[in-house]
Amino acid sequence: MKRIFAPIAAAFAVAAMATAAQAATYVNYGTVGSDGGFSISFGNNGITTTAIDDTFTFTLPTGRADFVITSTMSGTSQNITWSSITLDGTEFESGAAGWNEFNFLNGVVTVDGDTLTLVLKGTGGGNASYGGLITFMPTATAAVPEPASWALMIGGFGAAGAVLRRTRRDRATGLPVAA
Repeated sequence: MKRIFAPIAAAFAVAAMATAAQAATYVNYGTVGSDGGFSISFGNNGITTTAIDDTFTFTLPTGRADFVITSTMSGTSQNITWSSITLDGTEFESGAAGWNEFNFLNGVVTVDGDTLTLVLKGTGGGNASYGGLITFMPTATAAVPEPASWALMIGGFGAAGAVLRRTRRDRATGLPVAA
């Protein structure tokens, strides 16, 4: 009985540790607005290791996305020093105000079905956290007229041309022009 119980207990322990580690990393999708825009919040809370190497993948519709990542240092254990934050190889810009750090990448053009890979690397003090936000706005597409609309428009041009032609002919022959 012990021979069977030990491997099962070990498997549950590994699964529990993996679940606990994954539970700290989060991704939350916001509701879609009437204009098709939405936001995604993501991050990692209570990072207990000093090395930070997180990867997030996103698939967005066609449009534009803006990214921001923030971290706040309340003490040395919460501090994060980023070595790089990239989205598909493009480095984020960064800034700081007091103990708050922010990294951002604006105007990312997205194409429906493409996978975006966000990679965050740095070091933390052993109890660090960061949060990120993606705001997305779909690209407005121009309306394409229906075939019936095209036919109506072409017919209208033809009728206008026929009226102009008749008016010219009537003027050339000296006939009275109908008003």
